[in-house]
Amino acid sequence: MVLFAGLKLDREAWWGCLDLGSQCLGLYELEILSFLAQVKFGQFATFVDIGAADGYYAIGMLKTQKIRKAICFEQSELGRETIAKNWRRNDSKGILEIFAEANPETICALPRADLSGALVMVDIEGAEFDVLVEKTLSVLKSCTIVIEIHNWIDDFSTRYAAFLQEASKYFEIEIFKPIERPTSSIKELADFTDDNRLLLVSERRPCLMRFIKLVPRPP
Repeated sequence: MVLFAGLKLDREAWWGCLDLGSQCLGLYELEILSFLAQVKFGQFATFVDIGAADGYYAIGMLKTQKIRKAICFEQSELGRETIAKNWRRNDSKGILEIFAEANPETICALPRADLSGALVMVDIEGAEFDVLVEKTLSVLKSCTIVIEIHNWIDDFSTRYAAFLQEASKYFEIEIFKPIERPTSSIKELADFTDDNRLLLVSERRPCLMRFIKLVPRPP
């Protein structure tokens, strides 16, 4: 079953409108969706979405009722409006809070009750190393954190190595294995040409992306 089955998505997406096809098919960022599918109901009380875009993950997780509260950070005003609109479109499940830009100060200002054992997702187009500094990692040390790593930023190798070293003080670090997107078994795509079928599930990334998970070290 598709994790977010029944989730209503706006055709006029603010971010990633070309991803609607793969999202509807349950194939978008399959590495992340496969992990979220394993999350147990009540395992995490709060979902913190840093770089929430249109709210696909936050609203999807609320709709599944696997979590009861989602906190979204999205620097675009239009993006924040779209998140609220999509939440209402999906029956306003759970509790939703929406904030603007994420930085160490705004994240660390969240109530400790919301951050205790939360599930955090970070996708901020290369700014992850600016936000997940030592101060932030220390505050989030009880959280499970999923991060999309963007390797086209300046001085990536040095910054990534430094980040991993800092994060390892508080977390075990796991790398998600890439997952192929199957298309031949999807009946809705049976009449598509090979090119169009593959284009529909393409995420148009410049390279093979890297997703990592930070798991809190035992006390």
